[in-house]
Amino acid sequence: MDEGLEPDSDEELFRNPVFYEPAGRNLDLSRPDLGLPQGEGLLDELLRMRGRVPVEHRGLICPDCRDLRGRRVPMYLVHRDGVWFPSHYRKPGEKRISHESDEHLARKERVAKDAEDHGFRAVVESSAADGHARLDVQIEGANGTILDYEPQLSAQTAHGIRRREGFRRRSGIRSVWDFTDPDHAGIGTVPYVRTPNLPASVIRVQKNPIAIRDGNFVIEEGKCTQSGAITRCPDKPYDPANPTDTGYCGGWHRILVPVHQSRTFEGTGGLTLTQFIVEAAAGERVPFQHNGHHGWLPSQHWQKYLEANGPALDDKERAPSVRQGDRRDRCTEDRPASEMRAEPKERRGSRTIVLESRAAQEVEAAEAPVDASGRPIPLCRFGCGLPASLPGPEGLPEHYSCRRKHEDTQGIAGKAA
Repeated sequence: MDEGLEPDSDEELFRNPVFYEPAGRNLDLSRPDLGLPQGEGLLDELLRMRGRVPVEHRGLICPDCRDLRGRRVPMYLVHRDGVWFPSHYRKPGEKRISHESDEHLARKERVAKDAEDHGFRAVVESSAADGHARLDVQIEGANGTILDYEPQLSAQTAHGIRRREGFRRRSGIRSVWDFTDPDHAGIGTVPYVRTPNLPASVIRVQKNPIAIRDGNFVIEEGKCTQSGAITRCPDKPYDPANPTDTGYCGGWHRILVPVHQSRTFEGTGGLTLTQFIVEAAAGERVPFQHNGHHGWLPSQHWQKYLEANGPALDDKERAPSVRQGDRRDRCTEDRPASEMRAEPKERRGSRTIVLESRAAQEVEAAEAPVDASGRPIPLCRFGCGLPASLPGPEGLPEHYSCRRKHEDTQGIAGKAA
């Protein structure tokens, strides 16, 4: 046994690749032959070295640390749930190896500072309570909510992203995954937003807005007619061979629509990353999952979503998953995809999701929303007409966004006087 060694976290183990120097290639620990010709028996040989051969002399190293940092970092094998994983070798107390780019660091610093400026405590680089996940930015939100901001600027497999999200979800953490690539495998796979790829020097200036381009949805419902509330029937996609087709079915739909494709989107003054993080911490943005697709909804749309989709499944009700990671993933953060990643990309964001469809009929009057204990939720004190999301400084029900608008209005009025 390799006693006295401090392995990587479970999340890092799942992401690590490993290079075998005698063979001159990466190993695939999920295969009996480790991905090598005549490699049967190599795993047993490597395991026999444990406790007998120093880690530095076993021939296992991290290919990313070698290629990207110019360092030979030995690796050793760790057993988790019946599967072997490679871990970076470091002695207890040694600093973890960091692979984060300057852009990645800038995003973490910016979000943490923005959250603190709006009254929410933020900690950069912390661990989940069970130790299975390392959080880039942990934000203490309203009503005990723990928010985790995870900028993900490098390519990763969908399976790996889902697994990392599972560690957070089971710890009761609400994650915000921030992608810049519109074709990233994580888009729609986990609760996400998509922002532009900006240099670190721009990100660090707080007055520079970081626009959110995808990941936020709204619910639209109504008759699917030319004069109805639905812009285009979700069941009748645009046909370039028949561009004059009306695109309506005459029925009734309740749909999730990306904000930038909704009928109320004006194209200017859109949501920024700072505003989103603050509203999510305040409980005014809620993650949803429908048929495997994830995103975010304004809290005032959440009740309609539950009516059509039902509550989210507990982990015990979810289909069990098997820990079989793609050992070809890189251990690094924020690095371009390499020839070691062969998983095809699929565009998953920016699409309408149908919650409910039926023949046209009168919309039933919505019942008053209630909280988990069945008590009615009071309306926002600022007169928006919607249920409040949190008590304000005075203890009165409100929305963070409504308070902000109210304070802005008061400030303008004060200047005019």
